[in-house]
Order: sequence, then structure tokens, then C-alpha cells
Amino acid sequence: NELSLERTREELTPYVDNAEGVLGRSVSRDGFRKAKAPKDQLKKYLDPATVLESALDIAMKESLAGVIKEEGLDIVNFSKLEIKQNTQEKLVYQVLLTLFPEVKIKDTASIKVVRKNVSVEEKEVNEALDSIKRSRASYTDKDGPADRGDKVEVDFEIKSEGKPIDGGMSKNHPVILSEKHFIPGFEENLIGMKKGEEKSFSLVAPQDYYRKDIAGKKLDFAVKVNAVQLTKLPELNDDFAKTLGNFNNVAELTDSVRGGLLEEKKIKEQQRVRLEILNSIINASNIPVPDFMTSKQLDSMVQDFDRNLHANGMELGLYLAHIKKTQDDLKRDWRPEAEKQVKITLILHRVAKDKNLSASHEEVDEELNAVIQSIIMRGGSVQDDLDTEGLRDDITAKITNEKALNYLEN
Repeated sequence: NELSLERTREELTPYVDNAEGVLGRSVSRDGFRKAKAPKDQLKKYLDPATVLESALDIAMKESLAGVIKEEGLDIVNFSKLEIKQNTQEKLVYQVLLTLFPEVKIKDTASIKVVRKNVSVEEKEVNEALDSIKRSRASYTDKDGPADRGDKVEVDFEIKSEGKPIDGGMSKNHPVILSEKHFIPGFEENLIGMKKGEEKSFSLVAPQDYYRKDIAGKKLDFAVKVNAVQLTKLPELNDDFAKTLGNFNNVAELTDSVRGGLLEEKKIKEQQRVRLEILNSIINASNIPVPDFMTSKQLDSMVQDFDRNLHANGMELGLYLAHIKKTQDDLKRDWRPEAEKQVKITLILHRVAKDKNLSASHEEVDEELNAVIQSIIMRGGSVQDDLDTEGLRDDITAKITNEKALNYLEN
């Protein structure tokens, strides 16, 4: 949908004043601090072309927002902004609006989903406490062969069909011989090895291994043990509990662990219920999926995948070379899931619109402040060019979607 808007020079005057005020905040002259100098003094330091450009930008955004609100347009986004006339008399510009498609969803009252009761077994609590103890373990060098529970440091190289795999080489890599964080069989092959020993062996990666490029393949390992250490776990007592936080004794620590495990299970069950509801709506409804929304979702999925690969020391290009695929191939494989994600977006948007669900300014401000504080707490800094408007949009969508999901759940 193309939309044309027009503003006279008289209507643009307030926007010029606004732009001068905004741009003037960054100007410091003649002993005045930034944003403190009189406006008439600041104007002579401002580039007229920059002021006009900023004024036009503000005018177009505000007038567009006004028309969208007045006409009740349901906008996904706008693009192809084009100035048609910019004269002494008036400003005329045109923009291409993309509207949300009309979505008709099944009556949600007819959808029945059974929520499962969740609980935590003592075995799970004990395993969690053991994990906490292992995280506080101490280590001493050992002369003999490595045994189950010991810590070893190894150099290793992994090859597939004679070629090193991506991320398949490491030096002085720590391995606890009981945690099973590697491909099945890897830790078992290290048991009995001594410091300085080398060993070669082969394993087959599980078919469901998270690295699809090596799942089900035979892998050849070359390993050298650089260190073997005995593991000493702390005793689970009141003194140990006090070192972990605001706990007075083991009982309080245990209750906290049990509560954390229960909350985690509740969240997972909530996610399962919500997904079952959404799947039921998708299967029973006719929901058109715009190509541009699917393309945008696929781009987002590829970017997320690239970030995850980087976090594991891999590169997208090398990964694609290993599996002999291109980004287009990935997008083709992922298209059904992308279309499903778009359908979920459209469902939540429809529910929020029909039930008048939205994020209040107070809710958005609170969440935005929390995000900024989190950045500061992690040692980051909030730069002047932080895209707060973009953050606000993301937070608004997140809060609105959560309200829509709560409505469907209830």
C-alpha cells in the first residue's frame, strides 16, 4: 500500500525549531555547557542543511504516525520512503506500507490442553548438589594412570576422512573423567593413560549429535595427556553452604536448589503448553504467510545460527563447506520452521489486537532500565548512540506477546 503525505512550509516550522533544539544539545560554545547556550547563539553554529534534513525526518515520522493512528492501519513496517516534492510551498513524500495480513484463527475456547503436574525428586536434588560440589573441587597432581573422577589436561586433534574437523583441535584442554561432556567413548579412552602418554583411537559420533556436520560419522582422535590430577570434593556441610551465598546451613541450600529445579520445570511445562496451544491454532486455522516475513525470519535464523557457531569456536562458512551446503540451502531446509514462526507471530498479533493487549509506557520503561542496568553490571557502558528506540520496540513486542500468550494459556 502506497501512502502519500503533504506538509506546508508553515506546518514544517515547528519541526525546524525542534530539530534545532535537538542538534543544539551537542553544541558547546563561548563558555556555555552543552545544551545550555541560548538558542539564538547556537543557531549560527548549526549547518542549515543538517537542520532541514533533521526537521524533514521528524516531520515525516510524526505525520506518518498520525495517519497510521487516525486510519487504524495495522502496519508491519514501512519502506521505500521517497520525497516527491520539496519546495518553498510544501513537502510531499510517499512511503510504501506493508500491512499485517487478515488472520482468522480458530475459536480458542474450543482448544483443550492438559497441563502436567511437575515435581522434583530427591535424586535430582542430590545430583544438583553434587554438581555444585564439583564446581568447587580442588585438584592435586597425580603420578599414576588417570582414573574415573580424575581431571586430565590433554592436547587433541580430531579428523574425519583424514581432514581436521572445524573446532577439532585444542591444547591443554581440561576433562573431568566422569562428566561425559564429550562424544561417548572419548573419556573412557583416557582412563588408564599417564602424563606424557599419547594415544590414537576412533569413535562414531551419535546420529543425533548436536553438530550435524559430524553426526553419525567415524572420527579419528590423536590425544596426548599433559597432566593427571586427583579430584577432591568439598564436604557438604553448613560451612560449605555459607560459602555459596546467603545460606545459614545445608537445609537452606537444599531448599533453594529444590526450589530452583521446580521453577525450571514449571517454565519448561509452560513452554510445552504454550507450544501445544499454538500448534493447535495453526493446524485448525487458515493463516497466510507473507513471503517478506518468511524471508526476514530466515535471515534472523541464519544470524542466530552464525552467533551460536562463533560461541563454539566455529565459522559459518567453514561449517557450510563441511556439510556441502550454501546459505540458500539452509534457508530452504529451514523454511517450514520459519513459516511456523511467522504464523505464531501473526497469531499473537491477532490475539493482542482483538483483546486490546499492549505494553504500557511504565512497563516498557521498567524493562528498558533493567536492560541498561544489566549492561552496566556486566561491565559495559551505555553509549550515547545506544539504540534506545530499537530496544523499546523489541521490549514492547516482548511484553505484548507475553500478554497474548498468557491470555491463550488462561
